[in-house]
Amino acid sequence: MSTRPDGASPEIEKAVERALAALAPPGLIAGCRVIRADDERHFLPAESASILTRESRARSASGAGRQIAHELLQRLQCADMAVARGLLGNPIWPEGIAGSIAHDEEMAVAVAARSGAVGSVGVDIEPASPLPDGLRDLVMTPRDRVGGFDPGIAGRILFAVKEAAYKASFPLDGHVLGFEDIAVDLEAGEAVTSHGVKSSVRFSVTAKILALAYTLPAGD
Repeated sequence: MSTRPDGASPEIEKAVERALAALAPPGLIAGCRVIRADDERHFLPAESASILTRESRARSASGAGRQIAHELLQRLQCADMAVARGLLGNPIWPEGIAGSIAHDEEMAVAVAARSGAVGSVGVDIEPASPLPDGLRDLVMTPRDRVGGFDPGIAGRILFAVKEAAYKASFPLDGHVLGFEDIAVDLEAGEAVTSHGVKSSVRFSVTAKILALAYTLPAGD
């Protein structure tokens, strides 16, 4: 298997791209990118000013996510390309756009849609490996339904799904949530927050664990 200069596999990038496309509902577009050391250069001025961290790896990961976001916004024919970071770390998308950005240590992903296609959306990417026992106990609650999944990998899937569900709910009500505030039914494909925001959830387990959560537009 060949690798990029940074050590990441292009085969993994292709697998993630295919998985994202399969998860996306109609109207939602998605992209992924292996994080490179110089990805900070993709920040637009408004984005760079809002992302205060100086740690190089974190800025590279954020820059990779913004590069994907810019490509998606261009495909959506959006005039405003900037996706600044809010005070709570949430990306601020241009008016009329619902979107989300995520990354792990290797890859960044982003999704976006016109607001008429989805009401809100969240995405997450995680390593395809079990959570540490201590973290799994924090993520999994008695209200979660994981079906026949092995508890080890189910914990990581729930982690990703709850991250995505939180990202989908925050633009709607502004509530900061913990894992215990989100109940997930993996078989039904639903997540519900403690404040009543319900989202549809989809996930895949391949080279990475990918999770997508979205709500319908208002009135649907």
